[in-house]
Amino acid sequence: MAPAIVAAAGAAALVPYLPAGPDLYVHLLWCWEVMRCLAVGALPVWLPDLNAGFGSPGIRLYSPLGPFLQGVVGLALGSAGAALRAVPVLAWGGFLLVVRRRRGTPGAAEWGILLAAPVVVYALLGRGAWSEFLAVPLLWWLLDVAVEGDLAPARDGVLLGLLWLMHAPTTLMALVLMGVAAVAARDAWRLLKLTGAAVVAAGLTAWHWLPLAFEAGLMDRDALTGGIFVASRNVLGSPSAHALGENIWLGWCAVALLVALAAERWWRTEGVRTVAVLVAVALASPLAAFLYAPPSPFSFLQFPWRWLLPAMVVGARPLRRSLASPGGRLALGCLLAPLLAFPWRGVASDPRLTAAMTWKQAGAAVFTSFGGNPMVVDAAQNRPASWALLARNLERFGARDAVLDSGEGRVTVVSWAPLERALRVEATGRTNVALRLLDYPFWRASVDDVAVPVYGTTGVVEVSVPPGRHLVRVSWAGDPWARVGLAVAVATGLALGWGRLRLGRRRRAGGSGA
Repeated sequence: MAPAIVAAAGAAALVPYLPAGPDLYVHLLWCWEVMRCLAVGALPVWLPDLNAGFGSPGIRLYSPLGPFLQGVVGLALGSAGAALRAVPVLAWGGFLLVVRRRRGTPGAAEWGILLAAPVVVYALLGRGAWSEFLAVPLLWWLLDVAVEGDLAPARDGVLLGLLWLMHAPTTLMALVLMGVAAVAARDAWRLLKLTGAAVVAAGLTAWHWLPLAFEAGLMDRDALTGGIFVASRNVLGSPSAHALGENIWLGWCAVALLVALAAERWWRTEGVRTVAVLVAVALASPLAAFLYAPPSPFSFLQFPWRWLLPAMVVGARPLRRSLASPGGRLALGCLLAPLLAFPWRGVASDPRLTAAMTWKQAGAAVFTSFGGNPMVVDAAQNRPASWALLARNLERFGARDAVLDSGEGRVTVVSWAPLERALRVEATGRTNVALRLLDYPFWRASVDDVAVPVYGTTGVVEVSVPPGRHLVRVSWAGDPWARVGLAVAVATGLALGWGRLRLGRRRRAGGSGA
C-alpha cells in the first residue's frame, strides 16, 4: 500500500492547479517562506520575505507543523504548490498505514466516508484550509480512543501535542468533545486520563504556546476575532454570517448529519458517539452563540461551523457499521446529498513558488495566478504594531535593503540571511542606518561587535552609527519565553522517557518472575 500512496502523492504533485479557496494565499506563502528559510539553514521563526521584504513574525506560523512539513516536501519537490498537493495524500495515507498496523481499524469504508463527507471536502476544496484538513487523521484517532475508552495519557498526550502544532482550533474542539465523551460514559477515570494527556501535550508543546501567548499580545486581537471573524455572527443560520451562502450550505450539512443519526437510531448502539455528535452540532448552532463572546477561548474559533468537522469524524464509525442495511445506505446518501450543491470556488493555476524566488518574483506569480497580493503581505493576525507604518516605509526604502537617515555616507549589504543581517556603513557624521526589517522586540544589534540599542520608532529596525567605517550586525535573539518553554518540553520528554523505562523494567521483572 505504501508504494500506492507515494505514487498518488507524486501524481498530485504534478497537477498544475490548486483549490482557489480563501486560505490558499497564506498557506502557499507560509510554505514558500519555510522553504526559503530551510534552504539556507535557518528556522522559520521569522518570515523574511513577507510584507514586501520587510518580514513578518508569522506568530510562529500560528500552528507550525503543517507549513513546516509542506516546506520540507516543497524543498524536495522544488515547488510550494506541489507540496500543498502532495502532503495531504502522504499525511492521510501514512496515518492510515500506522493505524491499520496498530489497531486494525478503520477500514477503507470508514476512511472513504470521511474523505467524501461534505464538511471534509469543504475544508480542502472549498476553503483551502490545509492545516485543518491535515489535522483530521489525528483528530480521528483522539476522538476514537476517547469514545471507546482506550485513551492512554502518554501516547495520546503526544498525539494531542501534535494536533496542537497542526491546528490549534481543532485541538480546542477535540479536548471539549473528548471531555463530553468521558462525561457521557459516566467514567471519571476517562476524565482523569484526559487530564493527564492534556498535561503531557501542554508540556511537550510549551516551546510553542508560551511564546505564542506572549507574542499574541503584540498583535491586534481584533484582526483575529473582529470583523468577519466575530464568531457569534458566524453560527449556523446567522443572517449576518460571513459568506452567507456557504453558511447556509453548511447548515444543510448539519441537518443531513442529524437525519442520518436519527434514521439509524445511533443512540441504541452508539450512545457516547451520539451525545458527542449532538453536542458538536449544538455548539455550531445559535443555541451556543453566547459562548463565543470574548474573552472566551471559543471566540478564537472564528467560525463555529468548524464543529461539524469533529462531528463528522465521530459519526463516520456508526455510518460505516450501518452500511449493511438499506437504511444505513440511505442515511449515507442523505449525508452526502449536500455535495450536489457544493460551493465550489474553482481552481487557480499553480504559481510554482520556489526557494530561489525573491519576494518580488513570488508576489508577481501569486498575483498573476489568482490575484494574490503582489506585496506578499502576511495575514492580518500576524501583523505587529510596526506594520502600520509599512506603506510609509515602502516609499522610504523603494527597492533598497538599507538606508541612511541623514548626512553623507554609503551603506553596503555584506550578508542578508533570514535571522542575521550584516551591513558595511561609511558615514561622515553620526547617523542612523535603517534596515528593511519590521521592528520587533527580539532583534538585537551590534556595531563592530559591540552591542547597541535598536530603535524602532519608524516601524523598522534602526541602529545609530558613529562617523567612520563600521560593520553593523542585526540578528534574531529569540523570545525568552521560547527558551523557558523548551526547558519545560525537554523536562516533560525526559519524564515520559523515564516513566516508560520504569514500566518496561516492571514488565520484564513480572515476566521473569512468572
